[in-house]
Amino acid sequence: METSDHKDKISASELANLWTQYINDSLARCMFLYFLNHVKDKDIIQVLQYALELTERHLQKVEVFLAKEGYPTPKGFTDEDVTVEAPPLFTDTYIIVYLHIMAVHGLTRYAGAIGNVVREDQRKYFKGVISETLELHDMATKVLTEKGIISKPPSLNNHQNVEFIKKQDFIKGWLGKRRPISAVEISGIYLNLQKTLTKTVLELGFSQVAKSKEVRKFMERSRDLCNKHFKMLSSMLIEENLHIPRTFETEVTDSIISPFSDKLMMFHISTLLSSAIGYYGEAMSMCQRKDLSLDFAKMIAEIGLLAEDGMNILIDNGWMEQPPLATDHEDLAKNKR
Repeated sequence: METSDHKDKISASELANLWTQYINDSLARCMFLYFLNHVKDKDIIQVLQYALELTERHLQKVEVFLAKEGYPTPKGFTDEDVTVEAPPLFTDTYIIVYLHIMAVHGLTRYAGAIGNVVREDQRKYFKGVISETLELHDMATKVLTEKGIISKPPSLNNHQNVEFIKKQDFIKGWLGKRRPISAVEISGIYLNLQKTLTKTVLELGFSQVAKSKEVRKFMERSRDLCNKHFKMLSSMLIEENLHIPRTFETEVTDSIISPFSDKLMMFHISTLLSSAIGYYGEAMSMCQRKDLSLDFAKMIAEIGLLAEDGMNILIDNGWMEQPPLATDHEDLAKNKR
């Protein structure tokens, strides 16, 4: 039987949700403050202001939750990590694209968070966070659509019949005639194309303003790999005579003055690389053609190695904040002796 004290105590999963959200929202706050200092488009300003309001509200709420449980507030990212007066590094067009993809990341993260939440106040909180992020996603998508910025995924002809798979040939993809790509496979490929091109633009901008040679080199490596993956993903659609999304490299300005700390830029790209492993894995799980699954497996392995290198740079420079850990009882016993 659980004691009342155990039932009321926040779980490790709930603590992880709050801790991770604080780190990520403190980073987002720095990005949004900088963007707001330069954006000109009134529609995009409205979306940005709402995004900033959400991050600040979440930071305050998480701080209250952690204090109530006796846990320290993470350092995360602060005003020291952003110079809002730095010249614009990205155009308004890229800013709304960035907001859209970050909303997608948030929805994925919060949906996963609520899956391991038990306590009522935490359930209520993350239900609200999901609702707010859905609104942000809707606002960003509306602006992208109305301004003709977003590239919609390919459409299929509507001459489809209800059929059942009769041969194992359906899953083959290496030798002989391959079946056409399915709508389910297109969905996963296209989302990963959109995420990859968004990350590539960030890496391009960060590489020209980073102060550290090590960070600049990592950004260039990361961009090279993302470009390689973009070509691999694109070929999956082009071979089927389907279009790919537009790219946004031209939305990076010629500024060489960094608006962000190297710590923030390294953390941002490293975590986006790590999250890409999950998105690739989800897309791979939806692939029923072996050649597509193999390509995703290769990309997961490559991006995993790069993400590890990014984490090592963060650790070597003292930039990687440690999450809450379980008690090391063995170490306590050794110290007791």
